[in-house]
Amino acid sequence: MSKAIVNGVNVHYQTKGEGPDVILVHGLTASIAFWYITKVFPALTEQFRVTAYDLKGHGYSDSTPSGYTSADLAGDLVALMDTLGIERARIIGHSYGGSVTLHFALLYPERCDGIVLCDTGFAALRHLRNIDHWPGWEIWKKELPDLGITPEWFNRADQQGIDTILQKSTEIPVQFGLRRGGTRDTPRFRKLLEETTLSKDFRDPSGLSEERLADITPPCMAFYGEISPFKNVASHLSARMPHCIGQVVPSVGHFFLLHAPDVFIERVVPYLHDPAGYVRNAKENSAASMPT
Repeated sequence: MSKAIVNGVNVHYQTKGEGPDVILVHGLTASIAFWYITKVFPALTEQFRVTAYDLKGHGYSDSTPSGYTSADLAGDLVALMDTLGIERARIIGHSYGGSVTLHFALLYPERCDGIVLCDTGFAALRHLRNIDHWPGWEIWKKELPDLGITPEWFNRADQQGIDTILQKSTEIPVQFGLRRGGTRDTPRFRKLLEETTLSKDFRDPSGLSEERLADITPPCMAFYGEISPFKNVASHLSARMPHCIGQVVPSVGHFFLLHAPDVFIERVVPYLHDPAGYVRNAKENSAASMPT
């Protein structure tokens, strides 16, 4: 088990493979294991040097009472790169990890060759989230009401509503991996929710406003599931970020990496080899195909 001191915190990480550096950033309450379950880590190590790490408070990394905004965690990421001697990298982030990734591209563009966002719903873009018509409610309609989880909860903007949603999420059985069918309510998860500012911090744009999207210069590929409540974010980012292209993965939702990993890997590998060239060509081809 490899650990590094990052801004005074022990952070667990793993690095494998050879080639251009790629860093994987998991989402809220997940860990390095997410990238193994989805096959992304082993697949990418065949062509890249891949580093995955546990965000602080997650997996085998230590926790702190505060410091969980996307800006804070982007600062941890650049500090980890400094510690590991990684000058520049392609960054892939899922869910809240995507917020960290986009914030990293905004704050440290000189350290970023390109980014990949995987179904990220940003705090500043809450108005684009479409919970009321999310097909997931139909899929989970038997289980979620029994837990007291309704669309109204997700439309509440107050902190109490968010805290309750996170607490209720511990009652939903694990759907994938070795702990499938088991509880999410582990002592570590409970401590993260009850003894840190995580639930408040992840709702804080922390400077990553809608207006700042136009200032993000590294190339970006934004993947979103066709039945994800965040699907509208893909076209929004493509329209407002100068070097961003959107990708919609058909028939899957927020965790499309678990359901369609091969589709993701097939599409993302060519991009990772030349992010700037890939986005430039995609933009030019899109413009050429538009009717005149």
